[in-house]
Parts: sequence; structure tokens; C-alpha cells
Amino acid sequence: MFRVGVFGIEKGNVEETVRKAVEAVGGVDVDQGEEVIVKPNIAFHKDPYGAINTDPRVLDAVLKILREHTSRVVVVESDSTSNYAEVRAEQSGIMEVVRRNEARFVNLSKDKIVHVTVAGRTLRLPKTVVEAQYLVNVPKLKTHEDTVITVALKNMFGVLPEKNKAVFYHPILEEVIPLVNAACKQNLIVVDGIIAMEGRGPIAGTPVTMNLVMSGRDPVTVDAVAAHIMGFNPRKIKIITRTHSLGIGEIDLGKIEVVGEPIERVARKFRAPRAVTGIIVDGTMTLRVLFLNMATPQSVGKKVRVGVIGCGKIAEYLHLPGYNALANAEVVAVADLNEERLDYVKHKFGVNCTYTDYANLLDDRTIDAVSICTPPHLHKQITIEAVEHGKYVLCEKPLATNTKEAYELLDEVGNSKFFVMPAFNYRFTPSVKMVNEIISHGKIGEVKRATVNFKSDQRVWNAITPFRFTEKSGVLADLGPHVIDMLHYFLGDVDDVEGVKARAERYGVYDRVNINLTMRSGAEVNVGLHWFSDSIIPSFQWIIEGIKGTIKFDVLRSPYAVNINWNGNRWQRYSVEPILKDLADKVVMAIKRTHYSYSAEISYFVQCVANKTPPSPTLLDGVKCVETMERISRKV
Repeated sequence: MFRVGVFGIEKGNVEETVRKAVEAVGGVDVDQGEEVIVKPNIAFHKDPYGAINTDPRVLDAVLKILREHTSRVVVVESDSTSNYAEVRAEQSGIMEVVRRNEARFVNLSKDKIVHVTVAGRTLRLPKTVVEAQYLVNVPKLKTHEDTVITVALKNMFGVLPEKNKAVFYHPILEEVIPLVNAACKQNLIVVDGIIAMEGRGPIAGTPVTMNLVMSGRDPVTVDAVAAHIMGFNPRKIKIITRTHSLGIGEIDLGKIEVVGEPIERVARKFRAPRAVTGIIVDGTMTLRVLFLNMATPQSVGKKVRVGVIGCGKIAEYLHLPGYNALANAEVVAVADLNEERLDYVKHKFGVNCTYTDYANLLDDRTIDAVSICTPPHLHKQITIEAVEHGKYVLCEKPLATNTKEAYELLDEVGNSKFFVMPAFNYRFTPSVKMVNEIISHGKIGEVKRATVNFKSDQRVWNAITPFRFTEKSGVLADLGPHVIDMLHYFLGDVDDVEGVKARAERYGVYDRVNINLTMRSGAEVNVGLHWFSDSIIPSFQWIIEGIKGTIKFDVLRSPYAVNINWNGNRWQRYSVEPILKDLADKVVMAIKRTHYSYSAEISYFVQCVANKTPPSPTLLDGVKCVETMERISRKV
């Protein structure tokens, strides 16, 4: 008879409960020296409510039990669209558990691929999992928009090596999951049901406290019992019935022995997942999890030592305070030709070392990464030298002054293990992330046109080195790259520059520019760039029109919200923060010249350095931006 363990956690003793659950289904049958592969659920790189990823305490207990039988324990996960496996593991606290138990971590996306045929279909699977001597599945108890529930069966979808697996396999998800489970025989399953999830799972649903641990030997039987506990009929869940049809497990409760707690005692009706017709069905918490750069209490890797080259306003307002706010980063040196400026920065931000020659900063082998905040004509050379000195680079835009130099930079450092990240900070704004999600998932349908207006008064900025006023391009070179990068981010490549009108009204260089573009997708775009503003608070307003709806948002004046008009109906506001937070941030921006995206960008860069994972935006994104900007400049 098939057996599943269901145990409530008493007095918070997770390890004791996990041990009971494992023993209830026959314990661990591993010989000393055998290698054990463990697959937790690490769906997202942050889990502020404890409902997304496998609870580190459950994994810790499982690893302790396994280490009592063998010293060869390997925890595995693959890259996904949400982030690289190592980043998700570090920031979720899973990697710390792996280290503490002296296990290894393997990114399955980097593993050797083998081809496995199941039911006439051939799958590309990582060798580590397929050839595992003993495979332990440690999933989370959650709902899922596409598969109703995600427990043992769906967790194995995570072994597929493709980073974009969710997009690639989405149309055939209910066919692929049974095949993966048939190809990868599981020897033990331990389900984390401490804080489960209902509603819009697997990431943006609502936490449900269950305080349960489940166990079993096959994913179908475990998922059938889990479905009953969650209030769903397993016979109506296709991934369960289709995997069962391959000869795996049991669905009929009458043929399953449930030990521990009776199902009726622990069961509750979970709110079912619903397909998203707008954006959100689970409210503000959903938006906060998806789009805010929320801090997690877990370690995020090693402490990163940073040098900042160029100490102008962008370093003062964005880079230096951004690094100083992080527990896992330290600014150890700055460089600038202006000694007075160096002294000011040294005392304001508590930096120990200052240099008038950036080469001396690059010679410091203890520095892991640098921010390049110099005038643009120096970006290419300093970036190359920094990479050659073994530094990771965050470089202010543009990466180079023309397309030829940009591609030379790509050729020089593009294959280095030390990455270069262009500083497109507005990508890290919650509203921008929301818009990208909305467009990429087709919520407003095919985009037909976009209107962008970026207004920032240069008199308010008061640059230390006013190089913008020595180049005729003026506002085009200043604000244009931000617009072009976001157009690439939202809509893809530019097909044609239809026309450019530029005027010099106040500053002796172009301070008002209008651009008409056609995207390769067919969308028509009008861009207005202005060094004049109707307020001391700059404005970066977008209107994006699709065949199903129109999005309106202002990156600077309302970074937490977007407004959407669905098919000509009234406007609806979607926000990750209350409107009072928006208003408060406007005041802060006016006084301190700061923005949410500043700290979010720096935090992301440091995380990428600490975990040695390539960032997005990429070096190529920066190069393509330079290329498009040159095409626009030629039409002036």
C-alpha cells in the first residue's frame, strides 16, 4: 500500500517533525559513500513572508538526516527567468544551509546534458539528476496559476536546465511535468507545509500558516494527498492524472495509507489560483513581492569592497550613498582629479583612501568592483583598465562616445569573467518592472504606440563638472540613453529613426529635442527630451498604448504605481506602496535629489558581484544603446 506521512509541528520543533515524517515512510536507505541529490524549491530570490521557497529549517533538517548516512550530499537548482540559481540560493538563505551542512551546490543549468526518452518524447535533462543514486525532493505546499498546485510534481520542473523554461515549456507544461517525473525517479519526498500559499501562486499568492511536514516515496501519491489537504480534487489536476497514467503512484485515497495526522484534521480550503485578467488578483502584497527591492534577513554573500572613480554629483547622490547603505558592501577608495572634491567626499562618506590618479585605485588588489562616474569620454578606457585589473564594473551611461568605441569595448572585455554593467538605474524602479511584466505577458496586447516625455531642469542639478554644456548634443546625450534603454527593455530594438528636431533655447546646446521612432515590433514612438521643467521635481512620463489597454506612469514622480485603462474604461491605479509614500518620496527627491532606483541599482550590482553572476542590463544592452543614440544623433 502507498504511504504518505502528514505531521503537525509542535512547539516549533521543525527538525523533530521532519525526522518523524521521514521515519514514517521507511527512513533513508542510503549506503555510506553514495551520492544523494536534493532538490528544494527555490522559486524566487526573496521570500519576505516565508511562503515562496522551501523553508531553510526543513532543508536543514533533511540535510542533517542525510549526512548521518553519507558525506556526499548535493543540493541542486537551475537558473530561471526570476534569477540565476546561485543568486536565488544565496538571498533565500538556502546557500547558508548548504554550507552549514557541508553539502555541495550544483547549478543544473551548467551541468552536462543527457537526452532521455519517455513515452516517445525526448527530454534534455541534467546528468546529475538523471543518474542520481538517491534523489530527494523537498518541495513547498503552494497553489499554481497553471497547474493548480505545486508540490512534488511541479518542483521537479525546476531541474530542466533552460533559464527561460517557464516561457519555452509553458504551452505544454502539463505534458512536460509528467515526463520529467518519470525520467527522474524520486526516492524520498519531504514537503514543507509550514507556511503554505493560496491564491496566485507560486510566487505572488497569499501566505497560509499550516505548520505541516509531509513525506512520501513518489510524487503522485504525495500530491494526491496534498491536493485533498488543500481542498482540491486530485483527479481534476492534469499533472497528477497524467503522471499517474505513466504508472507512477496512486490517486485513490482508499489505497493510500496516511500516517500521522488525519487529512480531515489538517485540511482547509485554499483559495484557488486564477488566471490574471488584469495584473493583480491578490492585492498590494503581490505587487510588493514581485516589484519592490525588499530586504531579506538572510546573508547575501561576501562583503564587496568598492572603489568609486569620479566624485561628481552622480557619485554623491547615487553611488556613494547606495554602497554605504548596504551591510555587504564597503567603499574603500575614491579617485578624482579635484582634490577639494576628494576631501569633501572623504569626510561626507567616511572613505579612507583617496587618489588623484585612478590607476592607483585600480592597483589595489583588495578592491572587488568599481563605479565609473567620470565624463563619458573616459568611460571606455577606464572600463577596459578596470576589467584588466580584475574588477567588476558599474559604468555610468554612455559606455562609449560612439558605436565604434562601444563595439571595441565589447570585443575587449565581453568575454571576461569580470562583467561590466551599464548604469541604467531606472530599470530598477518598481513601476518600470511592472510595465515590463505587463507588456511581456501580453496584458495590453500588441503595443501600437508610445509617447515619452522626460523633463529635468539643469539649473536644479547644478553639476560639479558641467561637461554637458560643452557638447552640442546637450539634453540628447544626457536624458536620451535612459529613454532608449527603456524602449529596448519594453519593446525591443529600434527599426528606424523617422525624424529628430532639436533646439538650443537657453543653454547654448540642445536643450529641447523631439524624436520620432519606429520599433521593429511596428510600434510608433514619440520622445520629448527637455532641460526645462514645470517643477523642481523632474518628470519622466510614459503613455504606452496597446490593442487591449493603455498604460500611463511617471518613473520619477510616481515610482511605485502605474495607471491602466482597459479598453476605454476608467483608469485603474496599481501600486506597491500607499499614495502617501509617493508624495513623501516626491518631497525627498526635491530636497535630496535622490530616487528609489538609485539604491535598488547599487544593491543589485553588489549582489551580482558577491555571487559572481552576470547582471541585467548587460554590456551588450549598453552597446546597443550607444548604437541607437548615434543613429538618432545623425538625424539631428
